[in-house]
Amino acid sequence: MQEAGFSVKFIPTLHFDFVSQRELSDAVSNLSHYSGLILTSQTAVEACSRALPVGVPKGWSSMPIFVVGTATAEAAHSQLAVIPEGGTHGTAKLLAGAIIEYFKGVDRAELKPLLFPCSDLHMETLPSILQEAGLPLRSIVSYQTVPHPDLQRCLQEEEKEEEKAILPHTKAWFVFFSPSGVQFVSQLARPLLEAGGTKLAAIGSTTAEAMKKVGLRVSAVAAVPTPQSLVSAMAASDQLPG
Repeated sequence: MQEAGFSVKFIPTLHFDFVSQRELSDAVSNLSHYSGLILTSQTAVEACSRALPVGVPKGWSSMPIFVVGTATAEAAHSQLAVIPEGGTHGTAKLLAGAIIEYFKGVDRAELKPLLFPCSDLHMETLPSILQEAGLPLRSIVSYQTVPHPDLQRCLQEEEKEEEKAILPHTKAWFVFFSPSGVQFVSQLARPLLEAGGTKLAAIGSTTAEAMKKVGLRVSAVAAVPTPQSLVSAMAASDQLPG
């Protein structure tokens, strides 16, 4: 984003507490009991990595690993030494469709469950679609998503700075990368998000929908969850009148 001319300030928003590690360890150490592994975030990848202290077991290379987005795909490759499926699918809905297509023609009665390590705040989009398609799923809540301990302080400092810094015709951007981030920030800093000269961007359609649900106006949405797509959407919005 800096290369595109944006001045970037990172505000730590989320903190993750890893839970159910023994249950997850038993599951990922015995993936032969499952038809595949679904990872919808980099944190889910980290949860699996933490649950495998002695490394990835043999047999993982032949197991389908389904992921949402390129960042999760890269994390799975680097931390779990696997080549996942679905890295180009930027939403849970798109990944669910790809999973259904992958198992097309397979007898549902003989299909082992898919393993889904997830957050306590995970959305039901993917589980619901797979359930409607008759695909068995085992969800394990592997991490709890909470506000970062520095979030409120950082937002308060940002409010003070923005009061002084924003000049007429200057646009400031807030970029959200998850529905959880939207939830926590909108509760703590609503006036900052609705201030004149402030525009809001989302890394993808799921995050954008979460923003709309809490009444925020979305100015830009990345077509795919990549930095390049996000910057393109923001730049296009800045070129619009008003």
